[in-house]
Amino acid sequence: MISIFQARRFRFGKTDCMKKNLLIAFGLLDLISFVHSYKIGINMLNSIGQILILSILEILLIVSLIATGILSIMRKKISLIIYYIQFPLKLGFVILTFAFLFRLFGFQYNSNEYRMLLWFIAFLEIARLIFTIMIHKREFKN
Repeated sequence: MISIFQARRFRFGKTDCMKKNLLIAFGLLDLISFVHSYKIGINMLNSIGQILILSILEILLIVSLIATGILSIMRKKISLIIYYIQFPLKLGFVILTFAFLFRLFGFQYNSNEYRMLLWFIAFLEIARLIFTIMIHKREFKN
């Protein structure tokens, strides 16, 4: 006869592994986002705009993508906290986790397909936030 602990472990074991793998996938996606957006940061360093605070925030966001990418792959709690700070900045500066889909599909800007993809990417970004919160609650309880 198996104990209650063993039954719970058997029942939730696969989902826990999936959550950890999801955290690694999010880390890889953040590194991909950095690769696609680091040129923006370099251009901003060369010509810091009139609105200095926004330029600094965008550069910090781009650099923090490396931190969340690496720390998420290492499954560290701090990566989730950094992501919570990044989330509104990602939406504001449109440096999204799944923005690589724009290049993948290559839709014409301002077409109906492009708009639909934009809404889908926004949905994926919100889904990532929800999964991040779920992982934070279940994996890092303290």
